[in-house]
Amino acid sequence: MPGRGTEPRIATNTSRGAGSFVSTGTDSITDRLDRLLNQDLSFTGGERPHPLHSIHAFAAKFPAQLPRYFIEGLSVPGETVLDPMAGSGSTLLEGWLGGRKVVGVDLDPLAARQCRAKTTWVAPQVVEEAGRRVLANARRRVEVDHPLDTFRREPDDATNAFLDYWFLPETQVELAALALEIREENDPTLRNLLEVLFSATIVTKSGGVSRARDLAHSRPHRVANKQPRSPLRMFENQVRQAARAFAEMPDTCGAGGSFISADSRHLPLADNSVDLVVTSPPYANALDYMRAHKFSLVWLGQRVGELGNLRGKYIGAERQSAQEAEPLPDCAHRAIATLSEIDRPKSRVLSRYLREMRQVIVEMHRVIRPGRAAIIVVGPSTMRGQRIATQDYLTAIAEQAGFTVVGVPERTLDRDRRMMPARWTNGHANGNSGIELRLHEEHVIGLAKD
Repeated sequence: MPGRGTEPRIATNTSRGAGSFVSTGTDSITDRLDRLLNQDLSFTGGERPHPLHSIHAFAAKFPAQLPRYFIEGLSVPGETVLDPMAGSGSTLLEGWLGGRKVVGVDLDPLAARQCRAKTTWVAPQVVEEAGRRVLANARRRVEVDHPLDTFRREPDDATNAFLDYWFLPETQVELAALALEIREENDPTLRNLLEVLFSATIVTKSGGVSRARDLAHSRPHRVANKQPRSPLRMFENQVRQAARAFAEMPDTCGAGGSFISADSRHLPLADNSVDLVVTSPPYANALDYMRAHKFSLVWLGQRVGELGNLRGKYIGAERQSAQEAEPLPDCAHRAIATLSEIDRPKSRVLSRYLREMRQVIVEMHRVIRPGRAAIIVVGPSTMRGQRIATQDYLTAIAEQAGFTVVGVPERTLDRDRRMMPARWTNGHANGNSGIELRLHEEHVIGLAKD
């Protein structure tokens, strides 16, 4: 298995979608991209996505068919596909399954773990054996040891207070036992996968082991009468599901992949080094991933304070500033000015978001080879009742950066697949909330580099 001197097994399957990209004298990248953009992009129904996509919840991840469609239509096996805001790794997994070299970049430590777990093959029997070993030793710790006392020696007071607020004492004992056992795994690839499966017991939908409701949508609310599930039993189920997912990997092998924990505004990649970019940036003023991710990251050795500091470095974070002299497009300036008349602090948030996204798009243009494409999937937002047409501003920014805009079609948002956050009233989802009303469609920005 990977980590013991052998290469990861990569799967290829190029017969599932739009077909392979073949450049000819009459078939330019703009022609090819234009045809792809003018097809139905709703992707309702169709085949079941590979089960590795489901080993961990992640808010607002796009459906697997979307990156697959453009990967198969705009690249061939062996070429390099980049997602500079990789998130849950949907683009990376689809590229990996299709035999591409995949490169993911993200600052979020839980995203990093998921991306690596989804693009490194592990034999199903190895997953099962490791899971059984961790569970057996964790149960032994619960019965004869004091795992929580051992675990709580390392976190600071603020982190321990966070644990006490969100997790019942008996739940903490089992989580501590599992966390301590997973640390003992020497193989880094296997340890990373076990950490993802452990995290999946916490960051999940209505169930889970914490006292929070719906961490999968990144909006934690403590429920006083919630009866959390057993971490040991949930972890056992996650291991079983992961083993089945790896058993469904195709037998053919393709190119390797990598994940880089870095800032997408400063990509650690060479000029003209990637063949395709497919990405979905964060929504302006919509989601706070770290609010949910810290629920598992604190069990994996990080403190709430340092996670808060890391959150301040994310795209659009209110504490993050973008020092940039280049002016934004006129349409963006008008939106910022209009919002400023209603709420000046919110207008500064929007300004920072767009300036930081400009840095990302400039970097994308730098690293893409000439004659190749970039796909950005983004939706509108609402700030203080004002519709923020993010797709229009990013399209104009991309033109400033040197891209040719081939098309910006709208696609209907499948909320069950995109897993957007929901507001809650009296314990029920409120479909009339602001975020529910504004996230029903998104746009696919198709760009070409001359």
